[in-house]
Parts: sequence; structure tokens; C-alpha cells
Amino acid sequence: MDGTAPPRTGQQPGDDHVAPRMAIVLGSRVGSGRVDRVEAPDRVLRMWSLLNMADEELHQVTLPTGAEARLGRQLETVTAELERSVSPMLAGELRRLVGHGGTVPLTLAQLRVDYAGLLGWTGGLVITMLDQLASAPERLADQSTAPGSSPA
Repeated sequence: MDGTAPPRTGQQPGDDHVAPRMAIVLGSRVGSGRVDRVEAPDRVLRMWSLLNMADEELHQVTLPTGAEARLGRQLETVTAELERSVSPMLAGELRRLVGHGGTVPLTLAQLRVDYAGLLGWTGGLVITMLDQLASAPERLADQSTAPGSSPA
């Protein structure tokens, strides 16, 4: 072995560049000059999927021993991952939504409420992301036909 790592899937040997990341701009706050955006849409989609699975588990009649503690830790992790994935304005909104801080273990009822709120918030974010992606071709076409724009 020569000590070099094999190329990642989709990369050729000697291809050192990092794949471009995509951010999705959701809109801007009037008067603030700040833009709401999702920096890591792939991570948001993964966290949304994880939240859906956990929500199903939380609505079982009985949970296995230790599930509440595991789901509490998972809630903290998912919240932190979502905070890293969005703009500071959205991260602040998220912190206000799930603001218990993890100082004491949550009861099953509290876990259900926090998961439901986080699932709803993340679902809204996903819908807005998908809407932005779906309308992108139309916005690009409008920009290319706007007065003063140069042909591509």
C-alpha cells in the first residue's frame, strides 16, 4: 500500500476538488437585510426522515426500555444538526422552538411535543425548499428575458 486513500465515489485519482455544495435561499426578512437559507439541504432531508421515524416510534403504545433516553439524545443531536444546516435567523427560530436546553431528561409527553414541533418546523422547511427548487427554472427564465439582461 502506498498510504494514499482511494478516491471517493465519483472522483478520479488526482481530483482534489471538493464537490460544490448547494444552498437554497428561502427568502429575506423585510428591513433586516438578512436572508433565510438552508446551507445543507441534504442534511435537512436526512434529519426530516429521522424525525418521521422517531415520531412513529414515539406513538407506539409502549416503548422499549431505554427508548425515552435514546430519543431524548437523538432530539438534541437532530436539533444541533438542523442548526448547523440553516442560516443564523432560522437557527434562532429553531432554538426558540426547542428551547429546553437538555438540562433535565424529558418525559415521554414532553418528547412527543418537542418531536411534533420539530417535525412540523422541519416539514415546513422541506416544503419551502422544494417549492424554491421547483420554481427555480421559471425564475431563471424570467431573469434571462428581463430588460438589460444579456443572452446566455
